[in-house]
Amino acid sequence: MHAIRAFGSAHRYFQGPGALGLVGELAAGLGKRPLLVADGIVRDLVFPLASQSCTEHGLNLQWVEVHREVTRPMVRELVSQATRNGEAPDVVLAAGGGKGVDTGKAVAQELGARLVVLPTSPSNDGPCSRMFVYYDDQHRMVSVERMARNPDAVVVDTSLLVQAPRSLLVSGIGDALCKLYEGNQARGANGLNLFGGRNTIAAEQLCQACDRVIREDAVAGLAALDTGASNEAFERLTEALVLLSGLAFENSGLSLAHSLTRGLPMAGGTASTLHGFHVGYGLLVQFILEERSPSFMREQLAFYRSVGLPVNLRGLGVATPGIEVIRRIADGTMQAPHLRHFQRPLQAGDFVDAMQRLETFTAGSSLSE
Repeated sequence: MHAIRAFGSAHRYFQGPGALGLVGELAAGLGKRPLLVADGIVRDLVFPLASQSCTEHGLNLQWVEVHREVTRPMVRELVSQATRNGEAPDVVLAAGGGKGVDTGKAVAQELGARLVVLPTSPSNDGPCSRMFVYYDDQHRMVSVERMARNPDAVVVDTSLLVQAPRSLLVSGIGDALCKLYEGNQARGANGLNLFGGRNTIAAEQLCQACDRVIREDAVAGLAALDTGASNEAFERLTEALVLLSGLAFENSGLSLAHSLTRGLPMAGGTASTLHGFHVGYGLLVQFILEERSPSFMREQLAFYRSVGLPVNLRGLGVATPGIEVIRRIADGTMQAPHLRHFQRPLQAGDFVDAMQRLETFTAGSSLSE
């Protein structure tokens, strides 16, 4: 595969206020027995309109409740509930944030069903991806799974997303912001993307577009949350966080920013911090290991602060980011498979030094030129 270029994507993408009304038509084109997989809060947001749309197309929408971590036992429980009447659903509507969407993907895989993703917040890059993660009950990662194909459709109703908590949108910015820089490292290392092939021109252009839109529209897009009504900046930002970011990471590959997400759970206080905050912090560490200039770092920190992304370990919930905590994070990071996508081999000590330098720099001191 090292000589083969590869590109993959969701089959269809729809975005805008009221897009949820398309669900019935989409589900009817894919099967006859749709199933909504969502927690109770998301169910109340999505089910009335989705069910009405399904009814209009001759379908009866059922629901199973996501009620804890994305674990194998919970997925087996939901599959058992969904097949209790003897007829297995053939279309899964995976709704919510990261947990709801990943659970829906897992249920669809177990059922062999088609998949429509209905994100209710732009908190991460998962909706367009074929990947999902299993955890244990303590939210520790167990495995990263890959479906046979990407979602059949992704439906992004921005009238719902603009009502989501601000922290979820900021998390999505953190998760998407790394795509250009991780992608560049993966390309520089001649790494394979998540489809097992070399990068395409399209992948690199998507990374650049994702970064450009975030830089241009993040602040104005976040302002839409204050009014509760989508605006053009919010629509552009949502597309960057959901579509462009998802296509960019699968078709480019990951590097250090996501590697840090393996180590950060080793530090007390980070368990309740959103994934995108971890990735955003990891990108700052990556920049230091790339030996970026102090002026570049100051620009990045200014942008982070303008959108509300944390810039150090205290911002991630670590009360006392001492050397022992930093070493635990570094040791956990060394278990990440993406470390090979970097311009040079790294050891745990490199991460310790970079994290210490970041703590110093964000406290007001200068990095050496």
